[in-house]
Amino acid sequence: MTDKELIRKVHDGNKEALNDIINKYYDEIYRFCLYLTGQEADSYDITQDVFLRFIKYVDSYEYRNLKGYLLIIARNLCRDYFHHKKDVSNIEDIISLGSEDHRLGTLEERMLLWNALRQIPVSQREIIILRIYEELRFHEIAQILGCNLSTAKSRFRLGIKNLKTIMENMAG
Repeated sequence: MTDKELIRKVHDGNKEALNDIINKYYDEIYRFCLYLTGQEADSYDITQDVFLRFIKYVDSYEYRNLKGYLLIIARNLCRDYFHHKKDVSNIEDIISLGSEDHRLGTLEERMLLWNALRQIPVSQREIIILRIYEELRFHEIAQILGCNLSTAKSRFRLGIKNLKTIMENMAG
């Protein structure tokens, strides 16, 4: 069932369709929050808040891009999280993050990459996560982040350049 059909069912009063939406996007939203915050427990809480907010305002939601809409909510809640919490680095959370994503190679490589990601500006980190991990196109990323296409591409290129520099410095 498409997102548009699910939203139509929710608007028609079918609350079971909300469960279908949550089941469809929960893992992706959680992973996005985890990559931004680095905190497993906090990411679960933020993900729950994303869907609670969505449910609260679903009646006024007009379908465009549901995944993008949920990622915008998640991004805003993660930013609130950073405003309320100063030190978000915890080696146990980084290790657990590393064990969840087997696409990135060894645990050591994943930890190095995570450490490097934590050192680049959030605006660059968000774009890299959305492009590489969420596999979104640049025009979708620009829409989600509220910037123009060239800004999204520029931040991505700069973020990749910064990551390479950081990882080279870590290696030698």
